[in-house]
Amino acid sequence: MSKIPLAGDSFRPEEELKARFRRNLIISLVAMTLLGGLIALIEYFALRDVVKTHIVLHILGDAFGLSGLLGFAGFVLGYVSSKGAFDLLSYSTKLVILNVFAPKWRKENFPKTYYDYKVIKDHEERKAVFPLLWVSLIYTVVGVAIIIIYSNLK
Repeated sequence: MSKIPLAGDSFRPEEELKARFRRNLIISLVAMTLLGGLIALIEYFALRDVVKTHIVLHILGDAFGLSGLLGFAGFVLGYVSSKGAFDLLSYSTKLVILNVFAPKWRKENFPKTYYDYKVIKDHEERKAVFPLLWVSLIYTVVGVAIIIIYSNLK
């Protein structure tokens, strides 16, 4: 039997889509908060000997702004990947690894050609992580607002 799925195999009910969106939103929020905290911590230790007024606003503006921009860049890469931009790279990497480490498994279970692999991948549901976009935009806007406030206080 062919491994190529039939059209319509990826139907998802509305409740499942909403639950996945909420889960991805929470994961994105936690990841962006951890990234912002790491950036703030690094900047705090880099600037702790600098005598500056309103240093907390400086650190918070950079932490929110940079984490928002990095999250947006991650979203862009994820979105481009969900459209199939990295399929050839993925196929060739898997092919090399399977030929080197598991040639018997490759002959039995891996698509013979890139075309077969692409047809299988095109029928899979590819998810772009849109909650990451929203959280990134919020963090970027908050970071820019803090930077504007900081620059007006000087």
